[in-house]
Amino acid sequence: MAIKSMTGFGSGAAENENISVQVELKALNGKYLDLNLRLPKSYQSKELHLRKLFQSQMERGSVQAFYNIETKKVNPGQYVINKELAKYYFDEISELGFELGANMTDLLVKIMDFPDVLTVKEADEQLEANWALIYKASEEAIASLNLFRNQEGQALGKAMEESVILIQAMVDKVIAFEPERVESIRERIATNLEEFIGMENIDRNRFEQELIYFLEKMDIAEEKTRLTQHCRFFLDNLYKDSGGKKLGFIAQEMGREINTMGSKSYHFGIQQAVVSMKEELEKIKEQVLNIL
Repeated sequence: MAIKSMTGFGSGAAENENISVQVELKALNGKYLDLNLRLPKSYQSKELHLRKLFQSQMERGSVQAFYNIETKKVNPGQYVINKELAKYYFDEISELGFELGANMTDLLVKIMDFPDVLTVKEADEQLEANWALIYKASEEAIASLNLFRNQEGQALGKAMEESVILIQAMVDKVIAFEPERVESIRERIATNLEEFIGMENIDRNRFEQELIYFLEKMDIAEEKTRLTQHCRFFLDNLYKDSGGKKLGFIAQEMGREINTMGSKSYHFGIQQAVVSMKEELEKIKEQVLNIL
């Protein structure tokens, strides 16, 4: 299954002889589907229908929908002036203009451009025809957004796959450094052992226990094995219908093994490899947050 990003853009358009409709969609990360539909007032009664359309096509994310509806043809009888609102604006602005000594030329003409002062009242059949266009443009915009999300998801999947492969390559480096690391540990133990042997009243049982504990603490074989398994598990689930949450959990387990390996390493080359692993893992964690 293709990976889908939560972020993206989409657009759709439709028109008839009366209106033209443009829909712009912008999607960002979000745990749930959060829709913000900005419809003109005359069509807000249809918002529930649009929400159902979006919910049927999308799973998660914060989605903003911008609707630009332009009237191409209007009959004179369709214009409606909100006289009370226009009078209110006129009185208030005239009073303020008088106090400030401002030029009030063409005030009434300008007031006609104020929100809800001059509206177009369309017949019910025309509203339904226009609504069909809005719905069609919305479908086109959603398809455009989902295409963008799929393309973005492919790029995310490739980037995460490359990061996991680099982490596996760093594990191979750690394995290559292991003989040198083991020899260094042996030399340290031998040096300390000579010092202890020269001491009087040494508790040999306690010394052996401490030595065993030290050797166990230095062993990173299990961490290497588990990290390799986690990397394979991540890649196995990357293109499955598992979603970003499961990949996030696997990444957390990878991080635990990398951190433990770093704390046990006591070797500069291995520590450098661990730093590189952490850098790639941080990239993965950021990218996982953007997956649906």
